[in-house]
Amino acid sequence: MSRHGYRSRVCIGKLLEMSTSVRTLRLHESITAKCAMVLIISFSSVDLASGNVTAAEFPKDFLWSTATSAFQVEGGTVGTGRGKSIWDRYVEQNPLINDTAEVACDSYHKFGEDVKNLNKLKVKGYRFSISWPRIFPNGFVDEINEEGVRYYHKLIDLLLQNDITPMVTLYHWDLPLTLGDKGGWLNKEIVTWYSDYARFCFQEFGSKVKYWITVNEPYIHCVHGYCGDVLQFAPGGFKPHCEWTMYLAAHNILLAHGKAANIYKNDFQATQKGKIGITEIAMWFTPMTEGDEEVARRAFEHQFGWVTHPIFSQEGDYPPEMKTRMEGLAKQEGRQSSRLPKFTKKEIEDLRGSADFLGINYYFGFLATSTEVNDPNYVNMTGKSQWEMDAGVFPYYSSKWPEVGGKDSQVRHYPDGLYNVLNYVRKNYNNTPVYITENGVVDTPGEDYNDVTRIFYIRGHLQATQKAITKDGCNVKGYTYWSLMDNFEWSSGYNSKFGLYKVDFASSNKIRIPKNSVKWYRHVIENNAIVD
Repeated sequence: MSRHGYRSRVCIGKLLEMSTSVRTLRLHESITAKCAMVLIISFSSVDLASGNVTAAEFPKDFLWSTATSAFQVEGGTVGTGRGKSIWDRYVEQNPLINDTAEVACDSYHKFGEDVKNLNKLKVKGYRFSISWPRIFPNGFVDEINEEGVRYYHKLIDLLLQNDITPMVTLYHWDLPLTLGDKGGWLNKEIVTWYSDYARFCFQEFGSKVKYWITVNEPYIHCVHGYCGDVLQFAPGGFKPHCEWTMYLAAHNILLAHGKAANIYKNDFQATQKGKIGITEIAMWFTPMTEGDEEVARRAFEHQFGWVTHPIFSQEGDYPPEMKTRMEGLAKQEGRQSSRLPKFTKKEIEDLRGSADFLGINYYFGFLATSTEVNDPNYVNMTGKSQWEMDAGVFPYYSSKWPEVGGKDSQVRHYPDGLYNVLNYVRKNYNNTPVYITENGVVDTPGEDYNDVTRIFYIRGHLQATQKAITKDGCNVKGYTYWSLMDNFEWSSGYNSKFGLYKVDFASSNKIRIPKNSVKWYRHVIENNAIVD
């Protein structure tokens, strides 16, 4: 980190203690001129030749967006025809969460207000997900919930009436419970179940939807849902079998993506003129020392490349380094075959090139090393998970990276990681079109509506994105902030608040109230540039 980056952290710490206008970022007179200059350098695009602060524009067709997912915001679980999902059961069986999503933000009834808030933001796009059990209560095409179908038609129509482009995720972790009871993503039949569901959505909504995302973050869903040895998500209960279940689940998710994407391309794309992609979380691994380059590269291949390499690389299939390592581990473990499943030649061909764009969710990065480090300057945030052992990596945060979201959030500000991810895609995946489909941070304690840390976080990642576009030619098509509003944040319940809009969950009508980041983000969108 540069000395400007370090100083900006100190200055920002002072800034957070003040009741400062977020839009203007006027500095309290107690901040020195030097701190003020550092904040400008940290927060703005700089013309290095002249030293002048510039407000370079993003591409004219840049898609500014924000996002939610069905389970996290909709509610409407009773009396609407919606079937149960694996998350409904998981929440019921885990009292530590101490919350449910039965009402959540009540977007099922308040979607009109949500669209008004999107309009106030001036966003051009809205990423949301369709709830599979709301459409197919038992998971199968033989039982259709028409009320659920009408709900999504009304939402999509209202978005289009307000010139907001729908970006629709088909699967954001809320698997119908009936299918979960049949093995969920461990049952290869789910490839057919999912493709039937996807085909129905293409037929029903495709004339109005130009951006489809097949699956959200397969890595997180599989490592936490079908392993869960560090953090457990639904369906849960697979920790004793973690060493193979997460790989089988991811394998079937990839096959389901490939089948659904090819259905769209072969049967719908020519007439509907839309695009289809997949979204994966990216955690950039930076070598802790000069000797850690190999482990950092290997870790990123095991994390990001696990899902993206079969789809976006020229050769297809899992990353060669990942296959080689897993085969080596199989020999060490006395197994006759790798725990990483194998694709057939046809499956490799069906997957390769199956997406028109790549959605990247980026929140933070890590330092990577191959051994444990006992040093207060480096903090291991995850523990010795099965995935870490398989990848042969110990991930750490640097204590020099600014904390964001408060100490309990355990998140550090590292936008350089996003810059590196975007360039990785440019170099390794033929500069495929990229949409940043999630990027966000939880509320910092004490800031309430004056969420200056959130603005700092967004700004840093927009600067990294702009640098990747203008300096390196990365093919980035849009940016999506997560999330439009506070919502049910999975195993954290309502404790982690990512929203641009605060939601009063204690109120009967779930009042939405804008935080100061709404004004700031709107100003960026209106100017198509990072300005104040």
